[in-house]
Amino acid sequence: MPAKGRVSLSVQTIFCMIPIMDMFAAYRIKKLRKYLAIMILVIAIPVTIASSVFLPTYDEGLEGFTNLMIYYYGINDDQFIFSIGVQIGSVLFAIFLMRRWSNRWNDQFDVGNNVE
Repeated sequence: MPAKGRVSLSVQTIFCMIPIMDMFAAYRIKKLRKYLAIMILVIAIPVTIASSVFLPTYDEGLEGFTNLMIYYYGINDDQFIFSIGVQIGSVLFAIFLMRRWSNRWNDQFDVGNNVE
């Protein structure tokens, strides 16, 4: 259920570090659709294209596609470093979005309290 009042920036940030909870954090501030669209368009699609171009996998069939979509590349050092970099970058980007949107969410509740 979306929050009815202010949200904690610390809790929203922690939620971004836990898989699936980042979507709950976006849902709390009524930004889930926008969050998913941005993450797919800015992170998932470009990373998938870049990884298939620069780090091709030679696995055929569904297993190779599944490994590509979950950023699993095996034991190759370059692929492992790329995978870790993508994970760190996507978490940092999610934290940036959540903190920004949470501040705006909280600001709408501060406006009513400052009326004299």
